[in-house]
Amino acid sequence: MKFDEMNVEQLEERQAELAGMDTESASTEELEERANELEAIKAELTARAEAAAKAEEERQKVAEGHDAVIKTFEEDKKMENRFAVDSPEYRVAFLKNLQGKELTAEERTAVVGTAAIPTQTMNEIVHKLELNPMIGAVDLTNIPGYVTYPAESVANEANWIDMDVGATDSTDALAPVTLGAYKLIKTVEITADVDAMSVDAFEAWLVSRLINKIEKALDAGILKGTGTTQATGIATTKETADGTFKRAGIKWGDICTIMGALPGQYHPNASFVMNPALFFGKVLGMVDTAGQRIVVNEPQAARKFNILGYPVIVDGNCNAEDILFGDLKAYKMNLAKAIEVKKSEEAEFRKGSSVYRAMTLADGKLADANAIVRYVATT
Repeated sequence: MKFDEMNVEQLEERQAELAGMDTESASTEELEERANELEAIKAELTARAEAAAKAEEERQKVAEGHDAVIKTFEEDKKMENRFAVDSPEYRVAFLKNLQGKELTAEERTAVVGTAAIPTQTMNEIVHKLELNPMIGAVDLTNIPGYVTYPAESVANEANWIDMDVGATDSTDALAPVTLGAYKLIKTVEITADVDAMSVDAFEAWLVSRLINKIEKALDAGILKGTGTTQATGIATTKETADGTFKRAGIKWGDICTIMGALPGQYHPNASFVMNPALFFGKVLGMVDTAGQRIVVNEPQAARKFNILGYPVIVDGNCNAEDILFGDLKAYKMNLAKAIEVKKSEEAEFRKGSSVYRAMTLADGKLADANAIVRYVATT
């Protein structure tokens, strides 16, 4: 057993596991091995506790102005790396701190006063966000502060010229798109029972409960955000529709017209976006002029649909009367501040509950209005 590869919590879990094993059916040799391992774990935990206590004592001496043994650069670097934001030790300490569990001196030094989310937990958050079809389809970035994207408002094509003729300059124009930082907050109250969860179970619960609401807010912002203290949605940018279709009698020809309205350069990465009522009620069973269904399922994913190879995103935040078609990567969304998670026991002190808060700063805008067409239903 390589104890140097295990943190204190893992050692304690192994200790509890060994102590709880059945002794009735175990052989003498097995019992002896368990006893030896328990003694070794106990010695390791004692040594680490003594080392932590000594380190705390040295810090106190330095703070009080007394002489103290200063650790070497190599030891400092080892400790820093051990509790780096991408380390298992930092993740365990961060989540234990949120749960309100007791921390070792090293863990307390590493996490108290910081809001930096462990790398693994942040990866889980980003993965969950990208599972949302709409968020996964747009251009999502995580750049601190305000960010500006160059977007062409006038773009001249290259010209063919004779070999002995000089080129004539053409003027292109840029209309930069700047994303700001609007606040998104979700809070959830839970009882003190959460401190009984394992670290892994707590992380899964935390990501699911808190990030789920932020995910929904980002999704809504992409499609219908007003642009006032929130992202600017596609429908808001394209307030004037590119065309219309009859909702009650939508036909294959209408779908063809919508696809034809999108400039060719945006087709390779184009998708449809529709409200569930419109897609399942009017479009899913539609047939072409030969009587063939125009919507097909992906063989490996029954709930994924496409029309002539173009993916269909079914989203309740899409206006009930809209069909969007285009390259959704033209929509830029930025998290100007990484999602942070904090805990407070003051708000629900009388109940003995804790309140967890997830917060981020985000904004989004359609950088190229030509990349998406919007058709609206008429009666």
